[in-house]
Amino acid sequence: MEKSQATRLGLLVILAFSLLMAGSYFMSTSQGPESLMVTFPSGTRLQVEVADTPLMLHAGLAFRDSLPSDWGMVFIYDRPDFHRVTTRQYRFPVDLLWLDEAKRVILIAEQVPACPAEECPSYGPAPERDRYVIATPAGFAQREHVALGADLRFTLQL
Repeated sequence: MEKSQATRLGLLVILAFSLLMAGSYFMSTSQGPESLMVTFPSGTRLQVEVADTPLMLHAGLAFRDSLPSDWGMVFIYDRPDFHRVTTRQYRFPVDLLWLDEAKRVILIAEQVPACPAEECPSYGPAPERDRYVIATPAGFAQREHVALGADLRFTLQL
């Protein structure tokens, strides 16, 4: 084989391998939704950031200075369980809503204070297994009359 053919073949092999590796990376990396729209029975809609990785589930809204009144975060757990939530390193109070797998509100914690310390109380768990927890700015649950048993709807935002 000539030197130029061997060089071309080598470059082709390297290119194919690079494409294969890039494809493998994008196929295996979870590219979950950046946000969801949560619709409440009243018709109120809340844009929520998705926390579904171990890091995001642990950090939540830590180190943020504020949250717009129509914005929140939804913690999506792999499976239903009795999940507890902490506001460690939060800088503002929140309302917390625990939902079951059917997205029905099963526990509400209002005006949960921010905790800038390392040791902080945890909230929950709900009396039933939950799959989702939504954090909103404090006062949202009262303002929007969120009640136990309310059925919420999630819509993917692309």
